[in-house]
Amino acid sequence: MENPVPKPQEEPTRSLWKNRPFLLLIGTDTTSSIALYMYILIIPLLMYELTQSALMMSTLRLIEFFVSGVLGVAAGIFVDRINRKNILVSAALLQWLTIGCLTLLLFTNNLQLWNLYFIGFFFYTSGLLHTNATHAALPQIIHKSQLVDGNAKIGIFSNTVRLIGPLFGGIALAAMSFAGATAVMLGFVTLMLVSVLLLPTLKIEGIEEREKSTFWKDAKEGFHELFQNPLLKITTIVIFFQNFGFSLVMGVLLFFTVDNLQATEAQIGTNISIGAAGGLLGMLVVTKLVRRFPRGKVYTYTNLFDITAFTILAFSTVWWMVAIALALFSFSTAISNVIYRAIRQEMTPNHMLGRVSGTIATIVQLTMPLGFIAGGLWAEFFDIRVLFYANIVLSTIILIVLMRTTFHKTMR
Repeated sequence: MENPVPKPQEEPTRSLWKNRPFLLLIGTDTTSSIALYMYILIIPLLMYELTQSALMMSTLRLIEFFVSGVLGVAAGIFVDRINRKNILVSAALLQWLTIGCLTLLLFTNNLQLWNLYFIGFFFYTSGLLHTNATHAALPQIIHKSQLVDGNAKIGIFSNTVRLIGPLFGGIALAAMSFAGATAVMLGFVTLMLVSVLLLPTLKIEGIEEREKSTFWKDAKEGFHELFQNPLLKITTIVIFFQNFGFSLVMGVLLFFTVDNLQATEAQIGTNISIGAAGGLLGMLVVTKLVRRFPRGKVYTYTNLFDITAFTILAFSTVWWMVAIALALFSFSTAISNVIYRAIRQEMTPNHMLGRVSGTIATIVQLTMPLGFIAGGLWAEFFDIRVLFYANIVLSTIILIVLMRTTFHKTMR
């Protein structure tokens, strides 16, 4: 029997902790994130055991970019055509089958190299559908005045998992075999599937009128909706350049930390953890910030943290300076992402939110590989610190441009 449609507008001031559909959505997202971060740790190590090749390990990451870059728009169209609960159930079921097949192949010693590529494709496809559907479903279960708080709470759980997920995966690997660790991962995916099955129906209003619409027409509507809104347009362009600059640096930062600063493996791990802690802190304070200050100004001035972070990187001489920079960058990114998602959910008609989100995912994911490649080529022949200087300039330009926009001046 289908659960009733939630009506969040009837109780706009109800605490999110008393909103059962929201708690279920957090549960699905948290268990999905645990599985993701275990996967990110386990699969490259499994690939290394099979091939002993760093190059083959790196090719697995390309699958993630391929899925988001090529299938992002298509995923958004599906999310806008089908009851969002059905999409979430389908994504969870696909992930369960994917990890289940991997576990079975490991237990029976039948895993082959090509299996990992197929498994990676379907795993990241399920994640893409889950992320898009979750974003589109949130405004259906909470009031629009709670969107910043709702996105922040989801982000808090996600960043907490980011801190403990790889550690949990490492403990599972140390205590068991690869097969045992993937079986644990399957357990979390099972919890995710149970949670989505308990969600209420998330039917999209007016969906019957769009049943005969073509995929091409739906895709065009998504692009048009994103770029015809001046507030969404300027923030999307900002995200494009921010992600390009970020990928220029992140692709070579590990090499810089090891080669230039002579950091140890333990120090590198500490850097990653401190960076994640900065993101968690950003999620914890963003709701309080937007209650005191206009969102347009908070979003704009987060670029000051980026400028500071890249300046620290440019003049870093020891490993812990990189940790501080990563914490600042993660702090600002967490705040700006929550604000941007909430504004996108408010301003985009819900029946188009999947396509708009899918379009942005495509833009972002096609940008980052270009940055990784460009940064890697630069680092091969020139001083890496020049990339940090370039990002100081880029972040400063973004700050100045945003300060002159309507978004900064009027967005409350």
